[in-house]
Amino acid sequence: MQRRQLIKAMGLSLGAIGTSAAVSGCQTLAKQPKLPKTITQAGHFPNIIVGSGYGGAVAALRLSEKGHKVLILEMGMRWDRSANHDTFCKMITADKRSSWFSNWPNAPIPIPIPIKKYPGVLDLIEYDEMKVFAGRAYGGGSIVNGAIAIQPKRSHFEAVFPWIDSDEMYDIYFPRAMKELKVSQIPESFFNQSEHYEFTRAAERQASRAGLKTEFFGNSYDFDYMQKEARGEVYPSALGGEVIYGNNAGKFSLDLTYLKDAEATGNVTVKTLRKVNSIQALDNEQLRLEVHVLNTTGGVNKVEHYTCDKLFLNAGSTGTSELLLKSQAEGKLNNLNEHIGQHWGPNGNIMTGRNFVHAAGTTQSTIPVKGINMWDGDRGGSKYKIFAELAPLPLGLETWTTLYLAITDNPERGNYYYDKASKTVKLNWKREQNEYSVNAAKELIEKLAKVNGGSTSSLLFTKGFGDNFCYHPLGGCVLGLATDEFGRVKGHKNIYVQDGALIPGSAGVNPYVLITGLAERNLASILKADFG
Repeated sequence: MQRRQLIKAMGLSLGAIGTSAAVSGCQTLAKQPKLPKTITQAGHFPNIIVGSGYGGAVAALRLSEKGHKVLILEMGMRWDRSANHDTFCKMITADKRSSWFSNWPNAPIPIPIPIKKYPGVLDLIEYDEMKVFAGRAYGGGSIVNGAIAIQPKRSHFEAVFPWIDSDEMYDIYFPRAMKELKVSQIPESFFNQSEHYEFTRAAERQASRAGLKTEFFGNSYDFDYMQKEARGEVYPSALGGEVIYGNNAGKFSLDLTYLKDAEATGNVTVKTLRKVNSIQALDNEQLRLEVHVLNTTGGVNKVEHYTCDKLFLNAGSTGTSELLLKSQAEGKLNNLNEHIGQHWGPNGNIMTGRNFVHAAGTTQSTIPVKGINMWDGDRGGSKYKIFAELAPLPLGLETWTTLYLAITDNPERGNYYYDKASKTVKLNWKREQNEYSVNAAKELIEKLAKVNGGSTSSLLFTKGFGDNFCYHPLGGCVLGLATDEFGRVKGHKNIYVQDGALIPGSAGVNPYVLITGLAERNLASILKADFG
């Protein structure tokens, strides 16, 4: 299928595609909202958690179940599921619920449907040469991801964190995380027979002919529910085109696991549409947070000040790093060390695809379940490490295309820094730093094409490779460097980081099991040492 055919099949126009691409970055150029002059004193809380993604959710549960009172401040909205299954929108009919204050749906492939600006679930943070997708909702990235759950490769984990007891991680904390996240694998009998996974089986056959190994991986989607979807017994979510803008059913996101259990203790207060603007260390060893209360048009209704004894900063690699650097630049956190903002990487993320291959199926599940493993052992003579998820392209039509979301062992690192001129935090990363990832993806595509035919997809990405965006930003407050060995920020022992900022640039796999397992380990020690 050619690009023009795809656009025509979706009922779109080339002009709309061009307009979407041209204005996709406009949201980052908007003026900062005018702030109210008065400040509301919102009170003191013993423990505040900023962000409700994986690290924040672990902190919320482990603190609250021990009887400690917790306030969660979340920048996004809360999206409780409705009985009508209309909480979230579908991918190809995206509306304002899809995207964080954008005129167009945020997506790796432009969706040229004008929408109203609204605090939707998926944000696109745009730096000079890298775009970062981020979840903006109660539940963080778990609301918008494909729920791929893989333990980090042990050799990679031990190379990144050689001083952590890996036996303890793989015997206790990763299994604990997988259990709480409700991870399972698709039943092979269902996978082999389902029309919804022909796209995966087609890609798998091509990989096999090229001598490449494929393997199943875990997922936090309920595969019992999916089988009922396939039989027409329940509302179709994964089989109905839902994933990057939320699943109305089927997926075990954090608001249905860790956060739900934390709230059940009665020790958790949740406040949403709260953007933490700065952190200040006070003379009495407490911390003061300046918080902007957002409205649904992008304005600030009021400014609140909170104080706390202990702060658990879990705003993701980008959010955590920005808050620390901004607060440092404003003279509010003066004891941070030189590692804040450093050791950033996009987890070697790159997307690519192949056209003119065998039929991939018109009906595709949005939940990936298999990948090509060219990371471990024999890589067929390749010098590159790459793990390529066999990804869906659920457009409701035959595209004759296979899609890959790959993770590579790209050694390049960038850093966040505070720009005094614009008074914003920026990312120092050049597009050419993704050369390793591009070359790894090219080699994969060439191996597949040699025995299967087909061509690199220019249908989806410029020159066939999506190397200017990432789903898995990592680093900026690395464990053992910017923090101690359990996530206490050096120089400010009552600030704890438990999110992707702890991982120096590469997890080797989709990172949320690694983030969750590390948080479980760290909280177990912190609770004993700092809470008695």
